[in-house]
Amino acid sequence: MTAFSVKVAVQEGSCRILHLEDSPVDAELIAEHLARPGLACTIRLVATRATYSAALIEDSFDIILADYVLPDFDGLAALMMARDLAPDTPFIFVSGTLGEEAAVEAVKRGATDYVVKQRLARLPVAVERAMAETRARSGQRETLAALRESEARLRLALSTGRLGAWELDLRTFALKASETCLANFGRLPGSSFTYDDLRASIHPDDREAMQTAVARSIAERMDYDIEYRAVWPDGTVHWVQVRGQPVHAADGTPLGMAGVSLDVTERKVAEQRQALLSREVDHRAKNALAVVQAALRLTTAADMPDYIRKVEGRVAALARTQTLLAEDRWSGADLHAMLQGELAPFLSGKARVALNGLQVSLPAKATQPLAMAIHELATNAVKYGALSVAEGGVSVSWVVGRSPDGPALLRLRWVETGGPPITGIPKRRGFGGRVLDGTVRVQLGGKVLLTWEPTGLVCSLEVPLGLGVGHQAEDV
Repeated sequence: MTAFSVKVAVQEGSCRILHLEDSPVDAELIAEHLARPGLACTIRLVATRATYSAALIEDSFDIILADYVLPDFDGLAALMMARDLAPDTPFIFVSGTLGEEAAVEAVKRGATDYVVKQRLARLPVAVERAMAETRARSGQRETLAALRESEARLRLALSTGRLGAWELDLRTFALKASETCLANFGRLPGSSFTYDDLRASIHPDDREAMQTAVARSIAERMDYDIEYRAVWPDGTVHWVQVRGQPVHAADGTPLGMAGVSLDVTERKVAEQRQALLSREVDHRAKNALAVVQAALRLTTAADMPDYIRKVEGRVAALARTQTLLAEDRWSGADLHAMLQGELAPFLSGKARVALNGLQVSLPAKATQPLAMAIHELATNAVKYGALSVAEGGVSVSWVVGRSPDGPALLRLRWVETGGPPITGIPKRRGFGGRVLDGTVRVQLGGKVLLTWEPTGLVCSLEVPLGLGVGHQAEDV
């Protein structure tokens, strides 16, 4: 028999039915019963295996109706084909020969319902019920799909923000932690991590604060928000921020807590570094003011302009050093750059100073005193020594060494040549000499040796720099 189609109440949004039936009379009768209650149905009628299979492949339907006995195959085979090609489409048997046992077997295999042709009045009810169930399942699928999409977005947000998720059952204290949460406490994915493990991993000095915060959050029904140190299994210490909320039953019984965790070690280290830097700046500023006070108190001059010039020069030396240290975030300063900065104001654009030495990174605590010492040497050279005449010059060289049991030592040699002849050691030690002694020997624990050669002053400085200085030191 060839396939033929029947349309009943065709309209937008109608129920699309695939009807497998080899009897045109029965097909018309079934269509009439579906039209009686006003169902908006579009029926595609097929009668053979081939046309049935083709319809399932090339189109989609809301309901499948099928006779149980067909010329070239049976209803159960049609049911199995529908389950393969249209698994979510309701399948209703409409047959005149379907017995009770066959009907039960059909339902077991996935049929939605069965209606005997002698009671077609029940068919519209069966179709409406099947459609309602389909809509309900469709709504559930959409809800589940939206939930999965939401969960995927949440996982992406947590992953992007390096946030770990956790849940704590307050009745059993069973803890569930995501892989990122485990990583925040130094655990591998899939590792066992109980609430006791969590408490044991918290730094002993922070453990009581953590337990107090949990108890308060539960008792006062407030957000749980705390930062504490976590000791990883390898012994390293990391900072973790943990946030969450408690969940209570209707009668007020605490049921659980859930929230997120975040490794904030980098931020805490930066905050600690910033606090240390602030204290260092404060310390250096006080030192600078103390040096300015000493310069004001000890500077002597024949007249006020000379006094102002000397004080301004020494304060400017301090300012240059402060700028140099600030450029390197107060971690230290390059020796070559410091020497250039201190000597440049005295040279008036003439290259009369030679600097010779490897790169040395001075620690912050040594930079300012050493800069003041160089400033005083340059001031003395301009006023009395090699830089007071056009032919004179200064050579500054340095090496860094390290004794087997001691810190790194900077050996700096200041040599003046071409200046006024020196006839002997000065009879009086001025403020510059006191600065050299106070900065190098008292502040830095170093040594100063001044030699008045006939060709010019030679100053040898030896300054301990500490083991962490950034340079290559030779054994001495």
